[in-house]
Amino acid sequence: MKKIGILTLGCRVNQYESDAIAERLEDKGYEVRSFEKGCDAYVINTCTVTAESDSKCRKAIRRALRYGAPVAVIGCFVQGADGNTEELKAVNYISGNRNKGEIVDFIENIINGERIDRRSSLSGAEYERFEITSCKYVKAYVKIEDGCNNFCSYCYVPYVRGRVRSRDENDILSEIKRLKNSNYREIILTGIETSAYGEDGESEQPLCELVERIQRECNIERLRFGSLNPAFFTPERLKRLSQSEGVMPHFHLSVQSASSDVLKNMRRNYDADGLYRAVEDIRKFFPSANLSCDMICGFPGESEKDFEQSLEFLDCANILHTHVFPYSERVGTRAALMENKVSDFDRHERARIMTERAKEIHKRVFAQNVGKEYNVLVEFFKGGSALGYTENFINLRFPRESFSKGDVVKIKITEEMDTALD
Repeated sequence: MKKIGILTLGCRVNQYESDAIAERLEDKGYEVRSFEKGCDAYVINTCTVTAESDSKCRKAIRRALRYGAPVAVIGCFVQGADGNTEELKAVNYISGNRNKGEIVDFIENIINGERIDRRSSLSGAEYERFEITSCKYVKAYVKIEDGCNNFCSYCYVPYVRGRVRSRDENDILSEIKRLKNSNYREIILTGIETSAYGEDGESEQPLCELVERIQRECNIERLRFGSLNPAFFTPERLKRLSQSEGVMPHFHLSVQSASSDVLKNMRRNYDADGLYRAVEDIRKFFPSANLSCDMICGFPGESEKDFEQSLEFLDCANILHTHVFPYSERVGTRAALMENKVSDFDRHERARIMTERAKEIHKRVFAQNVGKEYNVLVEFFKGGSALGYTENFINLRFPRESFSKGDVVKIKITEEMDTALD
């Protein structure tokens, strides 16, 4: 059995697509392994969201080439790279984001050392079908769209993923039904811009309609979403989502900043007032909801006052988890050309301060839930402990007892259950 090593860099969508590619390879009789020596070929699914991402991709390619077997590179780094990029000139197979799944059809050619270039424009591209059918875990990500129409000033993704392309609703339902029949207990709807699902169609509330149909036909016990734009959360949409049983009271918001001036420069489609309003509306329709978010520190022109406004938001919104990133220039974006740059030192110092503040807020949110009972999906075991998430996304470590992976058990939270203490 020939062995294929796969490395995935970047977002959940990339991971989903890599898993689907791995499944197709296994169906063809190949053994899929982690990125290690001794494979017959290597596949690297790449990211290009920041300059640091590009650097990681180049390092991964050079590492794979040292292993001595044929190398295939697919995804965002290829889509955005100059045709003369040295690392790509040395590999056997390159493909961007259009039809990246075709790599499975060429895998034997790759193993035989052929040089194949499948790069093509994303212009007019339709949604490429990816799906996962095997049962390896107890929760599954289901990709519902690709691409983004926002063109935020810091983001290169629309240039390498293209415009929004929504997956066929019947196709989504078909995959979810298979996953449920394979005993998956939780489904997470994801995409490059999850809240943009259906923007390329005619429906007024496409994501809400999709959720309603999923629950009507599949009755998923626990349904969540990938990162959502705060502008998505209108009272009308939240009311519809709250009426769909199984929608979990947790939402991850792609906030980035809580300063209206910074948000305007980022070309986000909301301001600070809209951000606070979205949080208020979420908690109105989902009273037990917890929130998590992404934040960028040190965007060009961000003042100390702007930064303090972001810290204040995390505190006021009682954010459970915050993913903090120091701003990183990406050549090809508007922000890379902006003046009034924040120094690299200040970017990282602000990220450090925000990370510490986020930890303090997490402790506070966790303490507010001590003594409460929640239904927890058992996902993993570690030593004598079980690990899983509550409905509102509190990650718990609790005594293993007689639980099995995939069980949903009622747990009363105690202080020592916080996995952040690990």
